Order: sequence, then C-alpha cells, then structure tokens
Amino acid sequence: MGMWSIGVGAVGAAAVALLLANTDMFLSKPRKAALEYLEDIDLKTLEKEPRTFKAKELWEKNGAVIMAVRRPGCFLCRAEAADLMSLKPKLDELGVPLYAVVK
Repeated sequence: MGMWSIGVGAVGAAAVALLLANTDMFLSKPRKAALEYLEDIDLKTLEKEPRTFKAKELWEKNGAVIMAVRRPGCFLCRAEAADLMSLKPKLDELGVPLYAVVK
C-alpha cells in the first residue's frame, strides 16, 4: 500500500505541475497600461548624478518615440533599437525625441 500511495502522489504532483506550468488559471490577470498609469511612473536617468522624474515629462512637450527595453543584452532588442536609431535624423527634423526606457 505504501508504494502505491507514493506513486499516486507522484502522478498527482506531476499533473499539478503541468497544469501550473501550462495555464494562467491561478495567476492574476494583467492590467492594460493606461496612459494615466504610465504617465505617473517614476523614471531615473543613468547619468553620474541621476535625476528622478515622472514619465509624462518625456512626451509632454512634443510627443516622443519611446522604446521599452526588456533585456538590453538581447540581440533582438539591440536590432530593434538600431532600427529605431535609423529614424533619428527624421525625428530630429520633426522635433520629436527618441528615448529608450530600461527596467
């Protein structure tokens, strides 16, 4: 009886692990990033003397193109950033700043 119950327990644990790994049933649902939420986020510069400010300062004057960088070392993120940098001369002509935000 002891080996049988260990086997059932192992199968049950594996079933629960598969359920948790492949579904979002028990996770909280993500909220959509509304402008009111985004503009109130605190950002900090990466300069020698960091400055903290609200995100809305980035687009308050002329709008802005903002890239959210998830992993700065990722080659896909770098390729996307290079593509956006190719637009920089045109954006500068229009007076629209280009920013990258890294967590």
